[in-house]
Amino acid sequence: MTEIMQRRRPSDRKVAIAKIVAVAAGAIGVLLAILAPFLPVSYTKAQLQWPQPGSSSLANVAAPNVSYVPVSMDISVPCALADDLPAAGGVLLSTVPDNGAEASTVGLFIRATADRLLVTQRNAVLLNVPRAAAAQATDCRIVIDADTSGTRGAVEGFVPEDGDRASFDLADPNARPQIIGVYTDLPADASTDGLSFTSTVDTRFSTSPTLLKGVILIVGVVMTIASMAALAVLDSRDGHRFRLGLPARWWRPTLLDGTITAVLVGWLFVGGNTADDGYQVTVGRVAPDAGYLDNYYRYFGAPQDPFGWHYRYLALWMEVSTATPWLRLLPLLFALAGWFLISRFALPRLGRAVRTSRAAFWAAGLGFLAVWLPFNNGLRVEPALSVGILLTSVLVERAIATGRFFPLTLGVVAAWATLTIHPAGAIAILPLLAALRPLLRSLRRRRARDGLLPLVMPVLASGLAVMFLIFADQALATILEGVEVQGIVGPTNEWWTEAMRYYILLNPTPDGSIARRVGIFVTFLAAIIIVLTLLSKRRVPGVATAPLWRLLAVAGGAVAVLAFVPTKATHQMGAFACLTGVLAAAATVFLRPEVMRRRCNRTFIAAAAAYALAVAFAGRNQWWYVGSYGIPWADDTPNVAGIGLFVPILAVAVLLTALGAWQYYRDDRATEHGVPPAPPTSPSLIRRMPTYSLAIISAAVLLFNFVSFTKAYQTQRDSWSWTSSNLNAMQGEPCALADAVVVEADPNEGLLSPARVAGQSDPSPGAALAGAGSGSMAGFDPNGVSVHLESQAEADTTSSGLDRTQTDPSDAQSEPSGTAGSADTGGGTTATRGVNGSSVRLPFGLDQSRVPVLGTYGTPTGRGNLTSDWYQLPQRSDDTPLVTMSVAGTIEYVDELAVTHPGQQLRLEFGRVEPDGRVTTVASMVPLDIGNDPEWRNLRFPRDQAPPRASVVRIVADDASGNPAQWLAVTPPRVTPLVTLNSLVGSEDPVLLDWEVAFAFPCQRPATVINGVWETPQWRITPDAEGERVNSRRWMAGDYGGPLGIVENELRPVVLPSYLRNGWAKDWGSLQRLTPLKPQVDAELVLTEETHGGLWTPGPMRAIRN
Repeated sequence: MTEIMQRRRPSDRKVAIAKIVAVAAGAIGVLLAILAPFLPVSYTKAQLQWPQPGSSSLANVAAPNVSYVPVSMDISVPCALADDLPAAGGVLLSTVPDNGAEASTVGLFIRATADRLLVTQRNAVLLNVPRAAAAQATDCRIVIDADTSGTRGAVEGFVPEDGDRASFDLADPNARPQIIGVYTDLPADASTDGLSFTSTVDTRFSTSPTLLKGVILIVGVVMTIASMAALAVLDSRDGHRFRLGLPARWWRPTLLDGTITAVLVGWLFVGGNTADDGYQVTVGRVAPDAGYLDNYYRYFGAPQDPFGWHYRYLALWMEVSTATPWLRLLPLLFALAGWFLISRFALPRLGRAVRTSRAAFWAAGLGFLAVWLPFNNGLRVEPALSVGILLTSVLVERAIATGRFFPLTLGVVAAWATLTIHPAGAIAILPLLAALRPLLRSLRRRRARDGLLPLVMPVLASGLAVMFLIFADQALATILEGVEVQGIVGPTNEWWTEAMRYYILLNPTPDGSIARRVGIFVTFLAAIIIVLTLLSKRRVPGVATAPLWRLLAVAGGAVAVLAFVPTKATHQMGAFACLTGVLAAAATVFLRPEVMRRRCNRTFIAAAAAYALAVAFAGRNQWWYVGSYGIPWADDTPNVAGIGLFVPILAVAVLLTALGAWQYYRDDRATEHGVPPAPPTSPSLIRRMPTYSLAIISAAVLLFNFVSFTKAYQTQRDSWSWTSSNLNAMQGEPCALADAVVVEADPNEGLLSPARVAGQSDPSPGAALAGAGSGSMAGFDPNGVSVHLESQAEADTTSSGLDRTQTDPSDAQSEPSGTAGSADTGGGTTATRGVNGSSVRLPFGLDQSRVPVLGTYGTPTGRGNLTSDWYQLPQRSDDTPLVTMSVAGTIEYVDELAVTHPGQQLRLEFGRVEPDGRVTTVASMVPLDIGNDPEWRNLRFPRDQAPPRASVVRIVADDASGNPAQWLAVTPPRVTPLVTLNSLVGSEDPVLLDWEVAFAFPCQRPATVINGVWETPQWRITPDAEGERVNSRRWMAGDYGGPLGIVENELRPVVLPSYLRNGWAKDWGSLQRLTPLKPQVDAELVLTEETHGGLWTPGPMRAIRN
């Protein structure tokens, strides 16, 4: 054996060379890694010039800056151009449309009034001179210069008088205006002599490595690898062959392997989505055009760097396809890798007792799945974090077991690579810290043989190798600026608010769902069992306690690390998944009667597991967004016949507690009297049941999850579910929810005409709605609609201060009532009169000249009743399954759960026309609705629930309440041909996909970012009302650098009536058609390439609220 080992040892010459290479190559790798942040990068400089180069006419141009404000801006406007505006005045030049929701608050305006020339910026008047005198001054011009040091301006060539303000100087970099484009009221053929606008777009993040940097990075990586390889040569001096440490027959799949794989593959198709899947998808999809990992939904375009390389492989993955099964294949691969590490490396390392226990392996698999399925089925970072943490631990343990340092270098690389995915990746550093003592012992032992530097330098090089990844195409200054912006914008919850995470876990929300609770409870319960056992027994036969203590240190440290993560969402607990598997296995071994001898202790552990399961089932079976479609008990605690499922579980827990107490006192009493404990009389399986406690509750929740999603698939078989969507994707239909949502492309085309029946003689639209022919009306008025429509949930959000006000009173002259940048369902008035004399602002693109409206709001008595004339129904067809009606106010309706909600009565009566022209009423239908009163919305009346011979319908409404808050407003019924959202929006039009919905619409193209400018979207897709209010508006708001700050000031949204096919009462979300507030064309930017060092910065970004 000694001779064999001697032959395996490298020669002295090879050892000498290896030492030199380890030190020299490692030193070069360290030096180049430290140099990487400072190396020069190529920077794309983008400038917006207006009038556009090569154009002789003036036109509004759009170039929405993702950073909101420019790096620099220079403006020159001749005063004489004021003569080209109407006498009442107008805008000479502005950086946002003047009728934007917050135009005056965010933009710069050079405008003429009837007698003054004014320059205003962010609601402050900066210049103010007489219009006539300035226009007559030959050399008069308004000049403005802004950069990261402040904004300056003056009226040159003009002698100011008393009271005039002809110059200003704001030494504040945050005074720069938001730039959406350049807008003017000047005629297209106005003179462009002396007129100029030039702004430099902030493209500091759109960088690429120079040739020099690329070469240096490659050399650095090669040197690091060479140093690590040399260290492997030095490791081989022990005479042993290099082994991975895999157990015998590791390559043979077991029944457990097959079960885990089957569950994971099945979950790929049936499982729900996670919270941020849409966020991850959009960032990955826009990255190739943006040239960097633009955060897109927040942070003024700053990337996630240095915690962002997760998006890099996501972007590459999505270049193949955006179909959901393909995207979910990525977390599946991570899951399989995690289970391989658990079963082939982590568990065997814990000793013979764990390695040979089938119960331990099954507990590991089930515990792993209990965390993985609810947390890690999506595209968030936790799957990678979980695998990276365990991989680091496995490699460090291998280094300790073998006394070799090459596995340690791999572990260091894995740890730092995991850290750069997300701040929670700092958990991966913990295995290195926990193993310091044995590693230092190995270093002292090896130092005498190999020297210090040949061992240390490769480890340092491997630790710094992550710098090549972080700074591959970014520079130090830009990353620091991005980090500062994220810190300013937030959220940045302090460590002492960590209890919020566990409060959320116990809340009845998707973040505190049944499935999420059980996995975390298993993690903590397993850790408690292990700690208590190890404290009471210093040694456990067959268990390697040292690796187990280190694993506990990692698990405990992970909880501490999460406290310092700035956000407190429960989804970050998905990083525990692989650790949970290993902990559950060790805890199961410790629960064996051979280890935990006192039966009362085992019973108490079983009771604790039952209590945990009861607490979990006291929650709701909720999943994020569309993941809850068809899920039983998504809105309530699981119950049967009104009895919560947690009740019998709790009863079992109490009984187990009582049994454990009885066992405790009985065994103690027997011991006190010197009577040996009676031999167990219960069968072996029952006696060992507590051993399987963790596996049982994990299996219970897994079974519950699969039954829930199977039930959802069955319930939604005619509508939409993730299971049916993923199966369709496998058959070539990958567009998911876009193929299940149907839309009224033009609701005006679906207006029903008055029927030709007895008592009705071709009435006008207004007369037909008022029942002038065969109906009647009292207490309804064409203007009986509240000017301001806001649901109670909306009012609560606004008053809480969590949602900024979107209406700027200074823009009232542009819009009679209602906000330009907000959806059209919130009420308002128009300056024109409609077909029945109404000035009510109609929603959903309804044409005021064709669509009448009647309401009871503000009428003298507050009461009213209405029976309209009969309307003719068209023939039934597959694309006309609904009669719909736009309404406002509080109306009785039936929701998606068949629950009737109170309100004023509105019915749609169906009639049959007799041979003599008279109409016989054959049915009266209560509407389906999504709620959200009193805002404008669309009532649904499924035609398949109407009598087959019914050919006419009419509205019957009754407002019997005198309460001013109880009113209703109606428009005529419609039967509009419905088209799928996918066919209407298509895959080419740019779309603003709110972060919550993007994953469910893989075929729609997100409006991209190119050279720091956001592509103007033509559509917006939002989640349900609560999701839009709570998630979209809070996270995507302009105050935080989100796209809504651009949309609200550039575009006018019109909500199109849309419905979930065969889930008519489900609030799936909304589709908005976006049209520019002003006629505009996309600007052409002037691009140049510049090279700058790693410390260069164009100046501070503006990252404060408006």
